[in-house]
Parts: sequence; C-alpha cells; structure tokens
Amino acid sequence: MRYIIAFIAALGMLFALGLPAMADAEPSPEAVTSDAPTADSSPVPELTPSPEPVKETAKLYIDNRNLYANMSRTYSQGYIPTVKNGTVTIVLPLLCHGEMRGNIIRAKAVFDPGGPFVTKNYEQTVELKEHKVNDGKQKVSGYCITLPLQLEKDRMNGSYPVTLSVTGTDLTGLEIKEDFTVYAGITDGRDPNATPKPEPAPTPEPAPPVVLGPKVLVQSCQAISMESDAQPGVVNAGDHMRVTITLINTSQSEALENMAVTAASPGESFSLLSSSDSVYIGTMGAGGTADVIYDYQVSPETPAGQYTIPITYDFAYNKGETASGAGSARVNISQPLKMEFSLGHMPDEAVVSDMLEINVQAINLSHTKAYNVRATLEGDGLVPSGTAFIGDLEGGTSGEKPLQITITGLTQSETSYGPTNGTVTYIYEDGSGQELTETASFTLSIKSPFSSDKPEEKDDPGQFWIVLAAVGAVLLALITVLVIRAVRARKA
Repeated sequence: MRYIIAFIAALGMLFALGLPAMADAEPSPEAVTSDAPTADSSPVPELTPSPEPVKETAKLYIDNRNLYANMSRTYSQGYIPTVKNGTVTIVLPLLCHGEMRGNIIRAKAVFDPGGPFVTKNYEQTVELKEHKVNDGKQKVSGYCITLPLQLEKDRMNGSYPVTLSVTGTDLTGLEIKEDFTVYAGITDGRDPNATPKPEPAPTPEPAPPVVLGPKVLVQSCQAISMESDAQPGVVNAGDHMRVTITLINTSQSEALENMAVTAASPGESFSLLSSSDSVYIGTMGAGGTADVIYDYQVSPETPAGQYTIPITYDFAYNKGETASGAGSARVNISQPLKMEFSLGHMPDEAVVSDMLEINVQAINLSHTKAYNVRATLEGDGLVPSGTAFIGDLEGGTSGEKPLQITITGLTQSETSYGPTNGTVTYIYEDGSGQELTETASFTLSIKSPFSSDKPEEKDDPGQFWIVLAAVGAVLLALITVLVIRAVRARKA
C-alpha cells in the first residue's frame, strides 16, 4: 500500500515537471499542415490615419440677451434705436457660431427711398472685440455694429425698416451673408395726419414798368392764280400761285427799320418759285404797311383746303433797339373736278315701239372725288325709263349705267316719223356740294313699223339652221312616201 501511494506521488511530480516542457515543444506535423496561421506567418495590420475634424460653416446671429452701449433695451425686450439731434443710431450686436477669417465682417445699411433718412453710403468694417454689456457688469466677445443714420429735416413720424446687410468669409473660404432688419421709430418729425399749415404768401416785388415796343401783324393775304384760264379768286391745284402778304406796323409813334421777313413753305405740295424766302424792307413808318410777295408752284395732287404760310420777321427801332415776331398767312387751294362722259352705241334710226338700251359712261379725270354722278335723256319721240345713276367716283376711276329708251311717234312735228334731236344731261357734284352739269346731243331717225324702208333685219344664223332642218325633214318624209307607193305598186 505504501508503494502504491509513493508511485502515485511520483507520477504527480512527473506531470507537474513535464507540462511546461510540452508547451514549449514543437507542434506535431498535423498542426503544421493546419490552415490556422502561426504566430510567425500572420500579416502585420496596417495603421489607418485618424480622420481630420470637419470644419463647420460659421453662422452669425443676434445677441438678444445682453444690453450694449447706446441701447435702452435688449432685443428680447423689444429694442428700438435711439433718435437724438437729427440722427438715429442703430446698434446690432452679433455673435458667431464658428470663426470668421481675419475676425472681421462688413456691414451696410439699406433702406427704401422716400423715407426719413438722408441718402448716402452707410457702410463700415466691424472687428471681433470684447464688449462691456449690462452696464459694464459682464463682457461678451462678438461683433457689435453701430450705425448712425442722418435724418432729413422735413421728416415724417412713423416706423421705418432699415436692413443691415452683413458679409464676411469663414475659415473654410465660404462667403457668409446675412440680412437683419431693424425698425427705426421716428417721433420728432411731422405728423403725417396733421393738416399742413399754409405757407405765407411771399410779398410780391413791384414789377418793373413795362415798355411796349412796336408790333407787326399780318393785315391781309391775297393769293391769285397766274394761269391764263384761271377763274378770279380761285387757285387750283397745279397752278402757279402768287401770294401777297400785307404787314402793318401797329405803333403810331415808332418807325421800323432794317426789317427782314422770312416765309416758310405751306407744305410739301408747294414749291417756292421766288429767288429767296426772305424779303428786306428798309423802312416802315409808324402805322404804315408793307407788302411781301412770294411765288409758289402748287402740286396737282394737292388736296383742296386751307394752307398756312408761317412767317417770321425782325426789325430795329428807337435808335438801335431790336425786336422780332412771327405770324401766318392763309391761302385756299381748290381741286378742280374734271369729268368725261360718253354714250354707248346709239343707232342712227329706230322703229316706233322699239326699246333701246344705251350705256352711259363717266370717267373722273381729276384728283378729287365726284359725287352723285348721273345722266338724264330727253327728246321728241324718246321716252327714257328714268335716270342712269352711276354714283360716286373717286379720282381716276370710271363707271357706267344702262339707260332704256322707248321709241314713240313724234309729237312736235307734222308727221309722226322723221329725225329727232335728243339731249343727254350729265349731272355731278363736287366736295362742297355744288352741282355741275354737262350736256351732249345726238340725232335719231324714227321709222314707221309699216315702212318699206325700215331697217333691214339681219338673219339669225340659228334661225337659218332651224329652217334648213325643217326643209330637210319635209323632203325626207316626201321621199319616204314615194318609196312606199312604188313598193305597193310593184306588189299589185
């Protein structure tokens, strides 16, 4: 029993001494061929650099808790800018989340035009500083903007917005821009609802004595046509016109000297034929008159109407004093109305009871409009159906209208047949409503319907073929009958 116990104790000592040695021994072949990496063959892990901290964008905001210099209330208490000696001072304390480059910002005041502020450039640079706040009890690091705005003298009371535009650049290079609106209350100006007091009227200064100089007026104007066939007092478009303008010196005591009169053209339709548009008058006595004459060529296309000739003049009087003036003369231009008429084919003779249709033709050869153009016809043995009314014709246009005439026997002759004289009267009106007429005559011989010498009627080609066809049909029927009889006779 003792030997068994001693043997067991020896085995225990051997295991105690052999375990560390086995731990340091080489691994078995199975362990070497295993997929598990050994301590010597495992890769060395790479070191990953730690990420840089992300820089945040700077942000400006109002410090609404603290009371700064020139402020009677904080922004949270309802800050109102102070007004003193015609200046409103705006204080805007700003704090910054983040950091601004150079620790500076730019501030600019913007306001609507027409307000109480004097318009000029209000802009300043503000640095980051420590400011005493709350009556010097504390200090705050920030950007305190203080902008004095000058007020207009004649300002109105009210609340006016002022926008402070703040710009700067943060450390990331990003431009920061913020707008802050502050309302300035104006109470030392005029009441916008008050009735304005009338300003005292200025005492007028005594007017200097008026020295009246001589005046020149257009006394009359006469325009005449230089054409050989012109009607007295009428100037037509297309005529050579002479205009005489009479000027009068209204002064009864001052004579005029060295007077020059210049006339302008009445319009594009008038061409000056005189050698110059200026006329010199050496002397015009007190109350005297003088004539200036101009020649014009009037274009044929000139519309009828009244045209104005503007004139200007200057003169000397009273030993060297000068004066000038202007006036106008008026001329009337007429547009002649010229018409041409004709009848369609009028036969030389006709038989009683015949009805003729004749076309009345009219052509307007002028540049103006003709109104109510019409024609009437009369003559012994001729009875027209009425009036051939053509209507209005513009210049350069034509028109026509048929007129039916019934032939009857003569009543103003010993016999009912024979030659008769007819008259056509053409009637039209001009632009002023004046009625104008032109007449034309013709001769027509009236024949009896039983007369042997009545006009020979021409055969109608259509009737000839009808007759020919009828004769052919009769001949064909006759031949047919003869043939039938001959056939019957043979059979018999």
